[in-house]
Amino acid sequence: MKKTDLTELNNEIERRIAVMEEDNYEFPRRFSKKDYIFTALVGVICLAFVIGGAFIT
Repeated sequence: MKKTDLTELNNEIERRIAVMEEDNYEFPRRFSKKDYIFTALVGVICLAFVIGGAFIT
């Protein structure tokens, strides 16, 4: 990375932190049980496709 890229990145990080530190910032909802189940299910399906793809000749 070039120095200008790092400067831009640091500026963007500082801007986002400032937004999150504002009093009226609304944090996103926490993951529910359904979200965790869905994420795990997608991971298992993807893993099954990867393993299944290894056996396709």
